[in-house]
Amino acid sequence: MTTFNVLSAFIRFVKSLTNFKHKAIALFAFAVLFCLFANAQRNSGWEFTANIGGQAFYRLHKTKGVDLNPKNKIGMTFYCSATRLFSPAFGLGLFYQGGLMSNYYLKTGQPNDWTYHSVHAGGTINLSNWIYGYSSQRFYSLALRGNIGLGFSSNKESSAKTLMLGGGIQNRFALSPNLAVSLSIGITLTNANFDNTGSGSRFGGLYDVTAGIVYNIFNFKPTQKTKRKQPKGIFHR
Repeated sequence: MTTFNVLSAFIRFVKSLTNFKHKAIALFAFAVLFCLFANAQRNSGWEFTANIGGQAFYRLHKTKGVDLNPKNKIGMTFYCSATRLFSPAFGLGLFYQGGLMSNYYLKTGQPNDWTYHSVHAGGTINLSNWIYGYSSQRFYSLALRGNIGLGFSSNKESSAKTLMLGGGIQNRFALSPNLAVSLSIGITLTNANFDNTGSGSRFGGLYDVTAGIVYNIFNFKPTQKTKRKQPKGIFHR
């Protein structure tokens, strides 16, 4: 059975599912298997990240003029990932993110302390390596990520789960060809009740700023694009 036949069968299976969350879980499971069992290629590798920072949850407005986010506080979040690199620019990976959050009940104004955990699958694009080619001597690079996953949250009174859709920008500052310090900005959309307050707004959003490290294990060869030298002609001086 060829790879094309396997992918075709999987696509037909996903289309046969009627529940959107079931489709998301099936895609997530496929991404896990793809990362774990993908054939090793000569020009491939792994990338591992770990970040910690601040995060806030905002209810996105349903009605103009209504403040759905009274006295929001900045909580703490932790993020780690493992990404299979198929080129210096592109990769597919899995990651975990969790946090200790705090905001307020919209109706009563009482404080709401809650925690959440989430698992995601997604892709990474290193824009610097894609546009300019890979160089082990590059100090700064810019990477983008997009992801889909499942989140689970709880406070003292209730719990919630949601499908999550997110993305982020990662600024990387190399310490060596395999190690870099990163500064990241991310946003993740959730359902409105992910903070367990029953606010009634349409969506919720997790916004974070984190710092951490990126560690690479690969055997990429430099592909940095250079200007072509003009050949010397008979009239060249």
